Amino acid sequence: MAELARAAGVGVREVLGLALPGRSDRGNVRALLLGARIDTRNLEGFAETESLVLAGVGAAFVFRYGVLVLFGASAESERELIARLASHIVDPLAQPEVETASIEIRAEGEETVSADGHIRLREATRERLLLTATVLARSVVLGRDEGRIAEAFDRVEPLINDLRENGRAGMPIRRVMKNIGDVLSAQHRVVGRAQISEKPDLLWEHPALDRLYGRLEAEFELGDRARAMERKLEVIGDAAEWLLDLVQDKRSLRLELAVIVLIAFEVVLNLYQFWRL
Repeated sequence: MAELARAAGVGVREVLGLALPGRSDRGNVRALLLGARIDTRNLEGFAETESLVLAGVGAAFVFRYGVLVLFGASAESERELIARLASHIVDPLAQPEVETASIEIRAEGEETVSADGHIRLREATRERLLLTATVLARSVVLGRDEGRIAEAFDRVEPLINDLRENGRAGMPIRRVMKNIGDVLSAQHRVVGRAQISEKPDLLWEHPALDRLYGRLEAEFELGDRARAMERKLEVIGDAAEWLLDLVQDKRSLRLELAVIVLIAFEVVLNLYQFWRL
């Protein structure tokens, strides 16, 4: 595996790259969500993307929000890179989430993205590969959180049904807080780390790639999926906060009843002592 020298400095970078061997003009693309985050400091062999020198479709990109994207990598190279990153992964997943596509370099014709995930580029430049990697990385993050949000809906729905049918919702406070935590965590990944709804900074320096990004973003439906997720997050968040208020009101009522009982006990005790005198 061809490697670059370690990136200078120990600062945190959002994305680092690595050139892989081979001069092929086509290959597979795999985006793997490995964990909540990847510490990009002091990664052996990875360098800043501006210094990458590529020869055809063969590259790896590591995104700080937990994703590894591979172009034209063999199964052996993939295993080796995952093992190299293992000590840098924060909260690793037991089984990585995977998004796949294929890529082809063809100098003539339009740069296109087909419905089956086949991406056609005019050149295998680092900017084009990085832009493609960014879209796939965001897509696999969305896929993971879409599943988690569906699970959150499944957890909240029985509680709402219980309230509708029985007029009460028996739920421990810790479980309510966990639901709120899941919502906040998903919002942080989508809006904060992965910045799904924002255009990549790369387009500011290379505006000619804006059309390619538009086609990639449209085919992988990043905007539509992000907006749908935001709406679902709002619904879950409102439901979780409402359930939390309900639980807190119930605890407040219990506390008030306990105070009343104590006051009543003290009154009875005082009356008893008075009559004994």
